[in-house]
Amino acid sequence: MPSAPPFGAMQRTPPVGILEWTNRYDMRFVRGRTLDAELPEDQRDAVSELWIRDEPPRPIDFLSLAALCDTFFPRIMVRRLQRVPAGTVSITTYFHADAALLAAQGDRPVFGAARASHFGRGYHDQSAEVWGEGGALLANSHQIVYFKE
Repeated sequence: MPSAPPFGAMQRTPPVGILEWTNRYDMRFVRGRTLDAELPEDQRDAVSELWIRDEPPRPIDFLSLAALCDTFFPRIMVRRLQRVPAGTVSITTYFHADAALLAAQGDRPVFGAARASHFGRGYHDQSAEVWGEGGALLANSHQIVYFKE
């Protein structure tokens, strides 16, 4: 798990008005906040790191863990710092936690990181990890995303 300030030390990122699903999560970005045009061009990359939990908070289970793996903004939006029509073509999520580890996590926030390796011909990849309390890897996912060029 990447090092990061604690959840409580970070400010909640306001939901994105037209993206209703952003109201369902408390996101606190450490790096790679979408649509943050204050970043200089040479510091823009396709990496995001953030604390995240359901809003309102609820104990994590496998269904919510799968959803958390798909809460990352498409990497093209992080790279371009603007809204871009995009959608998941395929996603595969791998669970590394068992029911006992999820029960121990409770409703506390998890830490997520996402990145992309390639953008081209209207598609990009995305790899993500979600870590729980104490740095245990709970799940990771890989997806292919379409975006309008």
